[in-house]
Amino acid sequence: MGQNNPTPAAVQIRLEQNSLTIDTLQLGEIEGIHHGTHRYGMWWWLNRGYTPAGVEAWNCVRALDYLETRPEVDKTRFGVTGRSGGGAYSWWIAAIDERIKVAVPTAGITDLQNHVVDGCVEGHCDCMFMVNTYRWDYPQVAALVAPRPLLISNTDSDGIFPLDGVVRTFDKVRRIYRLFDKEKKGTSADVALNISPGPHKDTQELNTHEFRWFNHYLKGDDSPIDSRAPKYFQPEELKVFAKLPEDQINTKVHETFVGKAQPEVPKDKLTWENVRNGWMTTLRDKSFPGWPTKQDIFDLEDPFGNTPGAVQRNSHPHFAFLASRDGIHLAAYDFWSDFGIQMRIFTLHNDALVKPELVVLNALDDQGWREMLATIRPAFEPELSQEMLLPANDKSWQSTKAMLLKFPWMMCYVCPRGVGPASFDQSEKKQIQNRRRFYLLGEPLDCMQVWDVRQAIRHVRRANQMDKDTPLWLQATGSTAGVALYASLYEPGIKRLDLYDLPKTHRDGPTFLNVERFLDMPQAVAMAAERTKVVIYQDDDSGWEYPQAVAKALKWPEEQIQIRRKPAEK
Repeated sequence: MGQNNPTPAAVQIRLEQNSLTIDTLQLGEIEGIHHGTHRYGMWWWLNRGYTPAGVEAWNCVRALDYLETRPEVDKTRFGVTGRSGGGAYSWWIAAIDERIKVAVPTAGITDLQNHVVDGCVEGHCDCMFMVNTYRWDYPQVAALVAPRPLLISNTDSDGIFPLDGVVRTFDKVRRIYRLFDKEKKGTSADVALNISPGPHKDTQELNTHEFRWFNHYLKGDDSPIDSRAPKYFQPEELKVFAKLPEDQINTKVHETFVGKAQPEVPKDKLTWENVRNGWMTTLRDKSFPGWPTKQDIFDLEDPFGNTPGAVQRNSHPHFAFLASRDGIHLAAYDFWSDFGIQMRIFTLHNDALVKPELVVLNALDDQGWREMLATIRPAFEPELSQEMLLPANDKSWQSTKAMLLKFPWMMCYVCPRGVGPASFDQSEKKQIQNRRRFYLLGEPLDCMQVWDVRQAIRHVRRANQMDKDTPLWLQATGSTAGVALYASLYEPGIKRLDLYDLPKTHRDGPTFLNVERFLDMPQAVAMAAERTKVVIYQDDDSGWEYPQAVAKALKWPEEQIQIRRKPAEK
């Protein structure tokens, strides 16, 4: 969730008879932010391991701490309930704090099938979602409440908490309660599902069953409910602040709630090796948990009719087309990077080339993809008829052709998932919501793009029968330069990285789970530069003081990290 940081200054608590109501971060008197990713583009929240769900959970913990100080409160009989966002917060606090003895989350949970496949993620703000480092489904959160009394409550026509997912979640949680002998078929139990008619809103039926559940487990009272739950206060009577406090941090808590690492420059080789090895292990466990395992790779279905896994172990990538014009050879071939994720690699080289002296793999973003198509369009337009084309760039083609006719080089191009031929729905809304699906699964799009570039490196080598002495360079621009940088950390034999406008911090991309909690882009550059020449093209010399200091401390060659000015536009 979050770290043990102080509670935001403007958490508002109101003791109303025997209950405590907490303002939510966004909908209270001091308005913070719940909609960071899809409304404000704050994808860096994931880099920091931040979610407003963490703040809401921590506020609930501090609310219990406060209640324990009240002389009229019995701290052995805490219960929690809430609806919608309040239902989610009820799950968080009941799961992480055993001081909650009874829980009735209402319209606050459903499974990943509903969220990701059925699209319910598009109806929720970020406060509903944990940073899913360990790739849990929601029944695992619910199971953490066991064996304490739990009533899952929902209406039957809730569009953002559909009944089928709620029932699936309940069925899985009930199995956990059976392990505690808390639920047996045909008997009353400490876990139950309450469904009442209605949409996503408070209803009398929901309230009545919640009251009865609390009365039974907290008071031992099973008498009928004779109240219609009237409102005791009008909204304006609940206002706390005549003037908002100047020291409030609600509006900016996302900047401080989870700390950012500040690594020091190592003093010697042994210190560096220990730090670097720790970062590599943590990256794999905390930032890239969604990568396929070795067995997953072998079990990939082969779309070309071979036995399962054969395409990964033995076969060359499948060639899509070949063409030759102006003395230049163009080839395209496909491979499976992941389950259901097919990639296409384009290669360009001199027709007379037998063995390349250099292979350059370009990892493309959307702009790079369009520019590549515009460059080769003057010669290869018939082969590109199915692709979205910019106007032909004859000047760029003549320059590229002259280079390939002069040098025994091979230029390769790949679009990781979400880009070019591997793109998704291009509308801005769908692009955002697809990215939210990925992060909810614990595998943000940028993390999986690193995997795709790794797979492309392997398939470039395989398709072109490269030996270990053929140098391979990686090139990329912007956020994708960060993707290529991290791919190089996991693939041996990359001789050089050409990175254009590489973000100086992960806050500007790419988005990897939790990464800023232990390192940032300068530390990644240092790790890459230990074994690969890194050339960064940008408009100034700043941003890379850390890797330069590491190189100096460890006496790496001066040319190992180079900062150059960007070449003029073609």
